Amino acid sequence: MKTYTLYILGSILLGTLTTRAQSSIDQVLKSIETNNKSLQANTKMTDAQKLDAQTGKFLANPTFEWEQMWGNRNNPGSEYSFTAKQSLDFPTTYANKNKLAALKANTIGFQAAAYRQQLLLNAKQTCIEIIYLRKQKSLLDKRLANAETMFAHYKKRFESGDANQLELNKIQLELLNAQNQSRLNKTALTAAEEQLRNLNGGEPIPFDATNYPEGEDLIDFEQLQTAFMENDPNLKSLTGDQEIANREVKLNRSLTLPKFDVGYKRTASSGNVASNGFVVGVSIPLFENKNTVKKAKAQAEFATASLADNQLNLKTNLRQLYQQAEALQISRADYAKVLEQQRNIELLNKALNAGQISVIDYFTELTTIYDSHQSYLDVEKEYHSILAQLYQYKL
Repeated sequence: MKTYTLYILGSILLGTLTTRAQSSIDQVLKSIETNNKSLQANTKMTDAQKLDAQTGKFLANPTFEWEQMWGNRNNPGSEYSFTAKQSLDFPTTYANKNKLAALKANTIGFQAAAYRQQLLLNAKQTCIEIIYLRKQKSLLDKRLANAETMFAHYKKRFESGDANQLELNKIQLELLNAQNQSRLNKTALTAAEEQLRNLNGGEPIPFDATNYPEGEDLIDFEQLQTAFMENDPNLKSLTGDQEIANREVKLNRSLTLPKFDVGYKRTASSGNVASNGFVVGVSIPLFENKNTVKKAKAQAEFATASLADNQLNLKTNLRQLYQQAEALQISRADYAKVLEQQRNIELLNKALNAGQISVIDYFTELTTIYDSHQSYLDVEKEYHSILAQLYQYKL
């Protein structure tokens, strides 16, 4: 029995391995990056947020005042005064505001990069799902074709009295199962292809690959972790939040320093007596900014703790994903090694038709064959899905 099983598994695998991809996942991702509506909207929002980050760094609006006063019967004259003033923060405030605006713009850029990366990762995993379903379709097509052939053959044998009803029923159930699995696969494949088109902004996208990307293998974990941590936009965004919080502390300290009003004033009366001069004022922030520095310090401590926590969680998650990938890589290689050595399914059919094995033994072997190859497909898909997550920093 083992011999028959190995022959059949090898036949299925060889048919799968000889199929080549005709469209690159990278080309699909480039198209999605250009056409995705959500990504386009996020780009516009990012531009607006960057502009908003710049609005708080400029001088306050100047103030212009005009006063007109009239006399009474005893003093019928009139006079007016004109004042132009500009409010100024302490000089260090403007330096902190400029640096804060730049930090916010950078962080907004990292957040946009993280959004883009997650969307492209979703698109890549959709491509992997499509490849998996196409590989599964190849397996199910062979199963269905074999079931149809065997059912037609046994129906003739039953009609001629060479087979019994129990044998025919078992083969008919196999045919029904094969037909059902084929329909489910077709539905899932159609849904995955529709999802890929939606990610491409509703535009048709050529992707007929039937094999996973080549050249994606596990590298040393320390090397992978270092590259991931250095390039992950989410971590860069959190680092930016920490820098922003620290800069907010410095800004709020500078806001506790006095503010100044400088300007020009002119007064004149109906007696043609006029005077000009400067206006200088000082605002002492005794009440308005109370506890703002303490609040900023608390936010900075939170940002620092949040960054450290996310770094630790990311390292742990990477380690877990890497260990899963290692285990799947071994399982995948073991399956491939065994399956490559086998031949074809015809031997099992010939053995059944020649009466060398019973129908029950036949279906036991057949179930083992399909379950084993399905397990191989599942392991292969999960392996590439995890690889996509480990290497998402490259997207």
